[in-house]
Amino acid sequence: MYNNDDKKMFDVDLECAKCSTKITQLPFQPSGDRPVYCQDCNRAYRESRSNDNRGPRQMFDVNIDCAQCGTKITQLPFQPTAGKPIYCRECLQSRRD
Repeated sequence: MYNNDDKKMFDVDLECAKCSTKITQLPFQPSGDRPVYCQDCNRAYRESRSNDNRGPRQMFDVNIDCAQCGTKITQLPFQPTAGKPIYCRECLQSRRD
């Protein structure tokens, strides 16, 4: 269903929350507390959001070290909160896995 050769795929037995299409694989492990959508419904949703004229995502220039590995972080897609750890992309992904 999804074409991500470098991502781990999870076998599931679900139906799309919008169109009821059967879903057998996902690039993430569903948590059960959120609806899951098929590739076509997800694409349509993303396209409708991109047409909202919201423009590019705002990035914040920072000078922070990753709380896990110490890698320098120079940009974030959010304003960091004082006292909360910030992780580089690789460490954040490893914490999610």
